[in-house]
Amino acid sequence: MQIFAAGNLYTGQFVKANISVSDPGAELDWGVEFTARPLALRGYYDYRPVTVNRGSHNGMNGQMDIGQIQVMLTDWDAPFRVNTSSEQFVDTVNDPAIIAYGTMDLNSTGESYQEFEIPLEYRDMTRTPKYIVIVAAASKYGDYFTGGEGSTLYVDEFSFVYDPSDLMTPPEMTVGE
Repeated sequence: MQIFAAGNLYTGQFVKANISVSDPGAELDWGVEFTARPLALRGYYDYRPVTVNRGSHNGMNGQMDIGQIQVMLTDWDAPFRVNTSSEQFVDTVNDPAIIAYGTMDLNSTGESYQEFEIPLEYRDMTRTPKYIVIVAAASKYGDYFTGGEGSTLYVDEFSFVYDPSDLMTPPEMTVGE
């Protein structure tokens, strides 16, 4: 039996692989200590997807693969233990410990790097972050063992934007509220 494992980079640590034909997976600790409040994550990516030929999560089999870069600031007491065997993943929509979140789905870039900027949407401006998680995945649904063998994602020059005047797209301003 062959198991699909998507290529990905993340801030944190690999804990262990669950080597089992009936229940394959891995445990990862997502997050490293971080207390700043950036406005955005900026960098460059080169993404070359192929057709999804492994797994069928979210009806993706036979569709063009999708890459993803996501960033979150949290005030967890420890890194989040992802367990793909038991499908224990971060709930990026409902986790109350997520202070700020940003994500970008990726399509083909051709054969060159493209600059990107992912704005962080703050859910709470009163709490101080304890951890940052950055994940770059060649297959968005790789944690469900779904993706295209051969999808390739290159990333480079990650940096944070702190000054609003440095943003590629200035935030929308609401007047009178």
